[in-house]
Amino acid sequence: MAKREITIVIGTLNRPAVAAKLLKQIAADPRSTNWEILVFDQSDSKNYRLLKHEFQPFDSAQGKLIHLNEPNTCHYLNLGWQKAASPIVLYLDDDVELTKSTIDSHLNAYRNPQILGVAGRVINNNDDYDVSIHHNRDTSRIKSFGAVIDKNFASTNKSFIDFPYGCNMSFRKSILQKTGGFDEKLHGPIYAYNEVDLGYRISKKYPRSIVFEPEALVYHHRYPSGGTRHYSPAEIIKNTNFNYGYFIAKNFCWWQNILFWIRRLPYQLIREPGQTINILKGFINGKFSIFNS
Repeated sequence: MAKREITIVIGTLNRPAVAAKLLKQIAADPRSTNWEILVFDQSDSKNYRLLKHEFQPFDSAQGKLIHLNEPNTCHYLNLGWQKAASPIVLYLDDDVELTKSTIDSHLNAYRNPQILGVAGRVINNNDDYDVSIHHNRDTSRIKSFGAVIDKNFASTNKSFIDFPYGCNMSFRKSILQKTGGFDEKLHGPIYAYNEVDLGYRISKKYPRSIVFEPEALVYHHRYPSGGTRHYSPAEIIKNTNFNYGYFIAKNFCWWQNILFWIRRLPYQLIREPGQTINILKGFINGKFSIFNS
C-alpha cells in the first residue's frame, strides 16, 4: 500500500448501518485516496457480515476491516496504531458526522513539530450549542490531582489541554510507540478513561503537546443502541468509576492521592455516594498494578 498521510481508525460494535454511514461520508471526500482506513469490528457474526458487505469498496485498496471476537476498546485502539501505515493516527467513533474541515484541521496541527496529539471539537446530541456557555470554561483540564476533571469539548477556544475526547482524537504514531499506547489493564466493558489516561501521560511528560483544535469538529450522534449503549447504564457507571479510581492511583503519588481524597470525598458522598466504593476498588487495583509492574 502506498504511504498515506493519515490513518483513520474506527471501532464498531453491533451497528453496521451506523459505521457504514461514516465510511460513505469519508469515501465521498476526493482526498480520501490519501487516507488509510482501519475498521475494527467487534460485533456478533450477523452484524459483522452486514458490515463486511458495506466495506468491500475499501478493502485492500484503501484499508482493512478487522474482526475481533471479543469487544475490547483499549486493545483495538492499540491495534490501530500498531497496524497504521501513516505517521498520524486519527480515532473516530462510528457514530460521528464529519465536517469539511475535520480531517484537514487534524493534519494541519501537526505542521508544528511540538504537537503530539490533537483533540477535535465535539458537539454531542442534546448539547447546548450556545457558545457563550462554553466560552469562559476550561477545556480538558485535570485539577486537584484528578478530583476535578473539566471536559467542555464543545468550546470554540483553541488551547493546550491535558487529554482528548475519544470519539475525535489523533496522535503521532511515534508518541504512541514511545508511550506504549493505551493501557490494556483498564477494565471493561467500556474501558472508560482510556483517552484520559493516555492524554495525561503524554501531556505530563511533554507539556503543551496536545492541542484542542475547534476547527476539527464532529457531531457525535450517540446512537441509542450498539457501541457502549450495548451495555446497561449500571454497567457503564460502575466501569467509569472503577477506572476513575484506577487512573488516580496510577498517575498520582501517595501525597497527591491524599489531597485528591480530601477534595473529592465530600462531593462524592453528597452527589454519588453509591459509587464511592467503585472508585475505591479501582484505586486499590491501580496501586496493586503499580506494585506488580
